[in-house]
Amino acid sequence: MMNPTIVKLDEMRVAGLQIRTTNEAECGPNAKIGELWQRYYQEEHPFKTPHQKEPGVVLGVYSDYDSDETGEYALLVGTVVEKNGELPAELTVKTLPASTYAVFTTRVGPTVEVVMEAWAQVWEWSHQPGNKRTFTGDFERYDGVRCADPNNAQVDLYIAIAEE
Repeated sequence: MMNPTIVKLDEMRVAGLQIRTTNEAECGPNAKIGELWQRYYQEEHPFKTPHQKEPGVVLGVYSDYDSDETGEYALLVGTVVEKNGELPAELTVKTLPASTYAVFTTRVGPTVEVVMEAWAQVWEWSHQPGNKRTFTGDFERYDGVRCADPNNAQVDLYIAIAEE
């Protein structure tokens, strides 16, 4: 199992497209996540979202958890934007609170495969004594360099954790 790096990040404002789903739904015919990512890129949001703080970086933000990883949650695919910029009406805006994160970095490989492996490790890690997720907002970070080739990508997962 990978050992995460611990980092503290300031509040972030992310704008993008959002759905609600469950991990159980994502394992069956009602999966929505793949379709959300496809729509985000087909509609060219990475290029046309104004006021981006880090152009070329896309986040998959998990928030508004009903409970824990077994319950319903929101997934927003988007980019970090300036706090005060005007945004198109079709975008959902989510503010992640300043938090401490356990950062898991995937191996290099096919995007979907390495991200699913990393989430399995996060769930295993989060059930170890002393590791406490807050479920205030987690995110996957896809940068334009390490994720340029979807068959050879490396992704960072930021998992919000309770301070020791």
